[in-house]
Amino acid sequence: MDKNNHKTHKIMSFNCKSLKRSMDCIRLLSTQVDIIALQETWLLPTEVPDLGLVNIDFSYFGKSAMDISSGLLHGRPYGGVGLLWKNDSFQSVSVIPCVSERIVAIKVSVAERSMLFFNVYRPTNEIDNLCELVECLSEISAIVENENIESIYVLGDFNAHPGQLFGNELLSFCAEQNWLCADIERLGIDSKSYTYTSDAHGTCSWLDHCLTTMAP
Repeated sequence: MDKNNHKTHKIMSFNCKSLKRSMDCIRLLSTQVDIIALQETWLLPTEVPDLGLVNIDFSYFGKSAMDISSGLLHGRPYGGVGLLWKNDSFQSVSVIPCVSERIVAIKVSVAERSMLFFNVYRPTNEIDNLCELVECLSEISAIVENENIESIYVLGDFNAHPGQLFGNELLSFCAEQNWLCADIERLGIDSKSYTYTSDAHGTCSWLDHCLTTMAP
């Protein structure tokens, strides 16, 4: 929130499962928010500029998860993350370099306050992927420490259902950092909330989260 004019900035996280297929929906959502975090954009490296087609009033930064250096691409595009921000909502915005292809981040300035926004897309909740999850969280922690900014927001699809392996790891990380998992904090871990429905298995999971620092 901007303390000078009390303007509230709205942020949104959406696993779109193909930017192209979900373009109309994302365009509609963009009229209601200031920052959009997209996961599973399914874009080739050459198609990342398609993020700029969502709304002419937004700037963007994104990454493709696909390596086409060999000249070969098998199966459908997969993964990919993007951040879009409304141009007139912030005094300044700068992209923060991230090593992982599963993370993008920006630093924004509002009034005299700076904030970091991360967008994350994590692999599925399997023991073989735990190391990659830990590396992702460690990179975010290192960036935050290097930037020395108090207000942090980490949004995205963590594939971390409460009570399961990744969910427990995520909450442990928040406790270590003295951060909040804001959605769980607000709704309650026993609320039976969910963000994903499996058509194949008929199950519901709470995979998407928003991590944030404590309010100053």
